[in-house]
Amino acid sequence: MTEFVGKFLNKIDKKGRVSVPALWRPKLLGAEFSGIVAQLTNGYNSIDGYSQKYLERYQEWLDKQDPLLEGNEYEATLIFGSSMLPFDKEGRVLVPDLIRKKAHLKNDALFVGMGRKFRIWEPSSFEKYENKAREYMKKRKL
Repeated sequence: MTEFVGKFLNKIDKKGRVSVPALWRPKLLGAEFSGIVAQLTNGYNSIDGYSQKYLERYQEWLDKQDPLLEGNEYEATLIFGSSMLPFDKEGRVLVPDLIRKKAHLKNDALFVGMGRKFRIWEPSSFEKYENKAREYMKKRKL
């Protein structure tokens, strides 16, 4: 099931809070945790976001892998070193300073759906990424 589709531009307030798209919030509610799991993306100035349900699916996959393989340890470290960002009453999350700075987020956050997860971008960084992605797709069609 595809959970996150579309693009949404939201303001980041002075405290570092940003509203998660209202359309996506129901998919991020859980019995134990309601909010987003956030981690810095590898190789991009952005943040990957997903539900706790996605995190649990990932854990199930990791449980089936060889725990002694270095690659699996790296993945587990990145995934489970993520931040749990709970919703406030208005459907906002507080993005920690460290994460905001590394993702180059200042005033605006562009939420971009990626199916089972989403990415939060500084808008001009996403524009560069999107141009690169479109060029890549053009080359694949040839």
